[in-house]
Amino acid sequence: MLLERSRLVLRIVLLASVVTLGLLAAPRAEAGPASKFYMPTVTWKEWELEFRGGLLDWPNASANHAQQYVAAVGYGLLPRWFSEFAVSYVRMPGGGSVISEFEWENVFQLTEIGEHWMDVGVFAEVAHDRQEGKNEIVIGPMLQKEWGCSQFNLNLLFKRVLGAKVPAVAPGPGSTEFKYAWQWIWHTRNALLQPGMQGFGSIGHFGNLYNKSSMLGPAFFGRASLGGGRGFRYNAALLFGTTGSVADRTLRFELEYEFF
Repeated sequence: MLLERSRLVLRIVLLASVVTLGLLAAPRAEAGPASKFYMPTVTWKEWELEFRGGLLDWPNASANHAQQYVAAVGYGLLPRWFSEFAVSYVRMPGGGSVISEFEWENVFQLTEIGEHWMDVGVFAEVAHDRQEGKNEIVIGPMLQKEWGCSQFNLNLLFKRVLGAKVPAVAPGPGSTEFKYAWQWIWHTRNALLQPGMQGFGSIGHFGNLYNKSSMLGPAFFGRASLGGGRGFRYNAALLFGTTGSVADRTLRFELEYEFF
């Protein structure tokens, strides 16, 4: 039975990967402080109000202390489909806030949580970049595994500008870029304060894979039930850039209020 379930999960992961590669997507630049980690879980008929963001510590650069924030509202439309609409805005040093992007995010849960060796979902997003006047799609599998007190998550995301012409020699402005995000959570008895780590990065475009950008660091997670079908979640991290294409330090946070 365990072997059959493992094979089922493996088939789902392979199918999600094939679908992802077939729809290929590519990106905005490196991960910003408002980048989100997506979970393969859906709660039917649950509303979610979200606010996330942070700032960049990029010494000796004009973008130092640039800020990015995202406000979003989402709803569990079906038992395995969660949809969210988000608005992103940025604030540059010495300037005002500017709405930079509109995003329609979707999470599709493929397996029952905890029933198989690994929990699997698919993330899909359509975004409109107001500043650059372009549309983008994002798609990829979300993987989750719990082992004892540890929880491991991995997002594998492919991004692409819609309608962009792929250059004859990849990579280029319209080619596909592969990005990832990972996190580890240590579940303690205190649900309000659980330590862990987070990381975001890119390994470049297909046909020219390399460590384009990478940042990682300590993180804290927490959740609380407020009664009456209401709850609160948060996570925050201090990420350190390990390549020259990202800020030396990125401070990020994410707040969620959930209710039925």
